[in-house]
Amino acid sequence: MNAPMRCLVLLLAFAAVLFSVNIGGYDVWPPDEPRFAQVAQEMLDTGDWVTLHINGEPYLEKPPLLFWLISAVSLPAGEVTEMTARIPSVVAALIALACTYLIALRLYGPRVACWAGIVLLTCSRFWWQARTAQTDTILVACLAVNLLCLLHWTQTRKTAWLIGFYAAMAAAVYAKGPPGVVFPLLALLTLTWRAPELRRQARPLLGLACVAVLIALWLIPARIAAGAHADAAATEVIGANLFRQTIGRMFLGLSKAQWPWYYLLNLPVDWFPWSLLLPWTLPWVWRNRRADDGMRLLLAWTVPAFVFFSIIIGKRQVYLLPLYPALAILVARSALDLIDADRPRWRKGFAAAWAVLLLALAASGPALLLSEYRHLWNNGLLVFSLCCAACAAHALFHAVRGDGRALLGLIAGHTAVVLFLTALLIFPVVNTVKSARDICRPVRELSEAGASFRLYSFAFSREEYIFYSKRPHTPVLTDFQPKSLPDDASLLELVRQVKQLRKDIARAVDSVPIASMDSVAEDEVQALRDAIRAAVADDERLNPESAAFMQDELTSAIAAFADEFGGTEPAFLYVKQGDWRWAMAFHPPLRRFHVLQAQGVGSRDVLLIANDAGRDLVAARGGIAPPASVSSEGSI
Repeated sequence: MNAPMRCLVLLLAFAAVLFSVNIGGYDVWPPDEPRFAQVAQEMLDTGDWVTLHINGEPYLEKPPLLFWLISAVSLPAGEVTEMTARIPSVVAALIALACTYLIALRLYGPRVACWAGIVLLTCSRFWWQARTAQTDTILVACLAVNLLCLLHWTQTRKTAWLIGFYAAMAAAVYAKGPPGVVFPLLALLTLTWRAPELRRQARPLLGLACVAVLIALWLIPARIAAGAHADAAATEVIGANLFRQTIGRMFLGLSKAQWPWYYLLNLPVDWFPWSLLLPWTLPWVWRNRRADDGMRLLLAWTVPAFVFFSIIIGKRQVYLLPLYPALAILVARSALDLIDADRPRWRKGFAAAWAVLLLALAASGPALLLSEYRHLWNNGLLVFSLCCAACAAHALFHAVRGDGRALLGLIAGHTAVVLFLTALLIFPVVNTVKSARDICRPVRELSEAGASFRLYSFAFSREEYIFYSKRPHTPVLTDFQPKSLPDDASLLELVRQVKQLRKDIARAVDSVPIASMDSVAEDEVQALRDAIRAAVADDERLNPESAAFMQDELTSAIAAFADEFGGTEPAFLYVKQGDWRWAMAFHPPLRRFHVLQAQGVGSRDVLLIANDAGRDLVAARGGIAPPASVSSEGSI
């Protein structure tokens, strides 16, 4: 094995440790990880690897590649775990890293290749996505292969590389849909803008047709099955999903609408710590934009995509993740020129700035003691802060005593330490706030024991409660709309009125003190009802007749659910504390049900409610700890 390949092996081994440390040591976190883990779990449970499902319903939001990979990794264990859900992302990140190294090696030699790999693996956003059960790292891996094939094809014109280019594009579409076409197509069109003969040789129309055929092999049978399940035509299912996920998000701002300068503000944050070098890197890239064919390829991959995703309305930070391999090579080249140049003041200035950033990071731990989360402070956070302070001292020493040529090693080494300790010490602390595992424990134990019961989720439906309950739930009033319309009322106006009414009700009940959610007194219920009545009466935006009609409809819906929930079969319910408050105001008999668990899950204060039979079932199997008291402010 030659020296460049030994370097690649060492780089991948180090990255594997950094990406995978403690990936099973904390729970899957919302919003995406529980959803994707649950889709893969239902794939295992049903044996259906064509049609995706979640909570027993067809899941049309994402293509299947990530779920296939998670399910395949989870097959030996028979279930999806935190570790098996994240392993595909770790492996995909390693593939992207290897492709980045090989691209840089072919373009600029082993030194740039080594540092490009180091820059990428220590980039905070890339590291985070590498250990997160999401589709984005799978997309990056597919598009990194795509970029590698494009490089080889432009240099050799061999058909095998062109086939690899389009095959990787198809895999990218299987990973995340249309973005899998956007990045390579923009790059190809930019590269061949003034080279029509080269564009003709690339056969873009034939290549895209082959990609479409490969996608159709899964998409058509999957959508036909989903359409049959939804009692709708497959074309309707496909069309609705295409509009919502692609056209609606990207061009109409139906989700994640942001201003055009969104990425100018967020990309430097995501590129921490290497964004520290931006004052040097950006002018360097501009000066060298026409230096060689490699720069032309890298800029063709990054600039058009950056402009395109800045123009579209829907934006998320992860949308630019496929640019990271090319950006890592650009940063590595510019950073190495900084090290080689006669610029000691620049280097020492960057080292001093890095020391200041590390000191700020070291102070973030003790700052927790001054916040509402002071109870989370532990010895692990103290160790993290002390290590960050030691790294800051090390960087400051080099800034004062050295010429700054160790700058890149300092940033990379210190970042690796910080990321390693974050996974080992910080994430378990954050997990106590974000995880839904504990509140789901009573239901999960019953599911594992094979007990028979019903499970509901009231006014909200989240996948983490399905995953950690190991039982699908029935959503109740998650999207309440009256069954009929009052006289002379339009549907659009009624929807607006319902939305405003829900806001008024939520604000009203939040201000009413309740001693304990497990034993709400009659006078407390009356106070809730009075607060709602006053809030609705004071809101001039509400039509009195419509508001009264909607409240009557809501009361009827809650009463009907209470009758169903209170039957003789054991039943359990997840509900946010605020929603349970207004539900009791509309239907006071809800007070007779029992709060088994009360816990803060992320920004939500969630209750686990049981009917009489459910409480008895839990008690018969050993019971659970008494629920925590919920204060009048709503914190658990």
